[in-house]
Amino acid sequence: MRKAILFAAMGCLGSIAYSAARPQFSFGVISDVQYAGQDTRGKRDYRGALPKLEEFVAAVNAARPAFAIQLGDLIDTGAANLKKILPVYEGIHPPRYHVLGNHDFCMDRASLLSSLGLRSAYYSFSHKGWRFVVLDGMDVSTGGGWPAGSENHRLGLEMLLALRQQGAKNAVEWNGGIGAAEKQWLVETLTRAATHHERVIVFSHFPILEQATTPHHLLWNHQEILRLIESSGCVAAYINGHDHNGGYARHNGIHYVTFPAVVESGPRNAFAFIDVYGDRLELRGTGTVISRSLELNAKP
Repeated sequence: MRKAILFAAMGCLGSIAYSAARPQFSFGVISDVQYAGQDTRGKRDYRGALPKLEEFVAAVNAARPAFAIQLGDLIDTGAANLKKILPVYEGIHPPRYHVLGNHDFCMDRASLLSSLGLRSAYYSFSHKGWRFVVLDGMDVSTGGGWPAGSENHRLGLEMLLALRQQGAKNAVEWNGGIGAAEKQWLVETLTRAATHHERVIVFSHFPILEQATTPHHLLWNHQEILRLIESSGCVAAYINGHDHNGGYARHNGIHYVTFPAVVESGPRNAFAFIDVYGDRLELRGTGTVISRSLELNAKP
């Protein structure tokens, strides 16, 4: 009897150890595919980005993670390029998500959202106690698909002019900012997440922490959004693209990961799977994406 109890206990301990060694779930990430039917310029191999996305799709379908997400700039220019590359991305079998980047706005905003099957450019979804928040960094901008004279376009012109007068390095038209309505939505979303003890990962095309990028890639109102995120107490990581060289920093307990661009990955590729554990995130990089172990703070 004692041996039977001992063997049963050992079996339970083995099961616990085994489950602890396995992630709760995983997801795939890729950024700045920037496909276009045009010749290579500098390090940007526009046509070569298509087979690299196909490799990512095949890897996702083989691994079957909880979901996959692309962090913006799926194309470089032109609606015709979107029609060619989007079916490749839509070949992913698990749920798939989009972040909008500056290069994606090759058409008016409403048409782009419709093509991608999005009701809004900013939204959130959840999985196994985690909240995933997708931001629209071209919400206030001069190049975010807004009609000239619209409120978001007008505010974009004003924000860009103010930054230029300050001599800000990120005062360029291919960046953008987050407007009042989206900021309010973000605060409410993070507040609900903290109330429900959800950990949060934020996805955006644009970086908000200077240590994880170069200054001219930063979101226009990056300091304001950084304060909102870091004051929430529930954000574990902020993951973005835009800066093709990539980057990483940890600030006030939050991991800021900038994914390098597929379009400039040379003979390699640039994507990753992120394994979610109770105490850490394991980023398993392919090609130019650096693998990292990201320790988590206590759950909110």
